Amino acid sequence: MKKYIAILVVLTLTIIGCGPKQVAEETTTACVPGNLQVDVKDGAMDVIWENSCDNLISGYNIYISEDKNQNDAKPYNNGPFPGDTNPDDGKEVYEAKQLQNGKKYYVSVKIINADQTLSKPSEQILAVCGPREEIELSIRYKSENDGYSFKDNNYVRADDIDNDLYFWSKDGVDYISSPHKLDGFLKNNKLSKIAFTGEFSELKTKLNSVKKSKFTDKLEIKKNDWILMETAEKKHALIQILGFSGNGEDRKSSMFIAFSPVAGEMIF
Repeated sequence: MKKYIAILVVLTLTIIGCGPKQVAEETTTACVPGNLQVDVKDGAMDVIWENSCDNLISGYNIYISEDKNQNDAKPYNNGPFPGDTNPDDGKEVYEAKQLQNGKKYYVSVKIINADQTLSKPSEQILAVCGPREEIELSIRYKSENDGYSFKDNNYVRADDIDNDLYFWSKDGVDYISSPHKLDGFLKNNKLSKIAFTGEFSELKTKLNSVKKSKFTDKLEIKKNDWILMETAEKKHALIQILGFSGNGEDRKSSMFIAFSPVAGEMIF
């Protein structure tokens, strides 16, 4: 009987020892993911970071949580993320999908060391998903694409109740306007011109400090202008005028738009 018990114990220990190794929540190296960035889009985000450590690693865990403290947060990735397929750029990029627009997410990254321990977390970034699109608006009433709904991320008619802006031209001058200029029952959005000429990636970090004009319901626009829109629901959009084409009734304006669907805050 004792012989059978001894065999059973040995078998049990062997089975346990062959089980999957668990990643322990402890740190063994000074390696930490650096220069964390998050580029959001419609229902998704790209998490970007650098790893300057030469240590052998098993991969990364990416944390995307509604809890700022990330208490008991499980990795968003299903199994260790080995890194992207372009090691030469010195950056890792992980695309997270099936996220909700307008929801606040706290994002960080940890290294999984070769011994399965975890590094300390990277810095944490607050991110909110929302549309990032290039659109082309026709002169009002001259096509089906003369308005755009930010919340639906789609073209609508200029006089649609979901429209957020429309484009028009008069005497050689181009404008964008709030929909309520067409009809008092439509959205009363506000527009402000931003004193900035750089890229979106830079503007979103300086938005609170750059000069802006007073809000109005109509703005004259030129190529490369940056515009801040506050919607009737107190949500915000950044709009860059990319250029113009055509003349008269065939006039069109191409724009880059970034929409932040959180009322009362500008999180881009």
